[in-house]
Amino acid sequence: MDLIRYTDADYEYVCEQGTFYIPKYIYVGEIIEPGKVFDYYYVVLCGDEVELRHLYRDRPWRHDLLVGQDTDVTDPAVIAKIERTLKVFLEANTPKIPEPVLISRKALLAFFTLLGVTDAEELAEKIHAAATRPAQCSELLEEFDMDEAYTGWHLDLMQLALRDRGRLDWVDWKEAPEEVFASLCALLPQGANERLPSCDNEDAYPEEVLHHCKAAVHDLYGLTILLWDMGSDEYVFMVVPSDKVEEAFAVASDLGITLQRIEDVYRPE
Repeated sequence: MDLIRYTDADYEYVCEQGTFYIPKYIYVGEIIEPGKVFDYYYVVLCGDEVELRHLYRDRPWRHDLLVGQDTDVTDPAVIAKIERTLKVFLEANTPKIPEPVLISRKALLAFFTLLGVTDAEELAEKIHAAATRPAQCSELLEEFDMDEAYTGWHLDLMQLALRDRGRLDWVDWKEAPEEVFASLCALLPQGANERLPSCDNEDAYPEEVLHHCKAAVHDLYGLTILLWDMGSDEYVFMVVPSDKVEEAFAVASDLGITLQRIEDVYRPE
């Protein structure tokens, strides 16, 4: 299965070649070569009748749609493949009810307070609701511009909310050093870009840039850079008071968040 599309209503399409009736349908494409679809199989609803039709990709579409240009599908192996494809399609498009995740509101408040969130109590309440009552938080979908709630979505909401508040940021693994530096400075007091040592290596990876600034961040602001390990190729980082690092690790553990020190991801040769 490479693609599957569908229409949920029948309609007429008018063009210079004539008026075409487009019924309700689902179609799947058979891959012959990588990236190329040669055969299309349509599951078509005409009135109360369901038909399986086969069309070739190498013909102009208007010829395919003319009566008599398509063929019946009778091969049991092809029909079985279509049925398996539709089963996957239906399962993927069945609305899923998000399961609640039990977390501590107290731990959320402690974590946000460590990060210097000014509305820590309000945010803790929102994230706690998103975790424990995900199906009842439609207002958060609109606030964070998300399509649907899902199990564990409170962690994504947490990151978005902390970034909006300038308490957390993330960069891609191949982000330019100057962009990583700018993201870090945005988490610090104004003027940090003039006080921190910029990384001169234009090929430096994000962890190298963060390590380069680590000592200055501690000496100038009494803060330590920590990373949130998401198991992806992005670097999610924040700063916490240096004397609260162990507390941050403990609270994060209570929330199911894996924190890392710079040394955990970068060791200079």
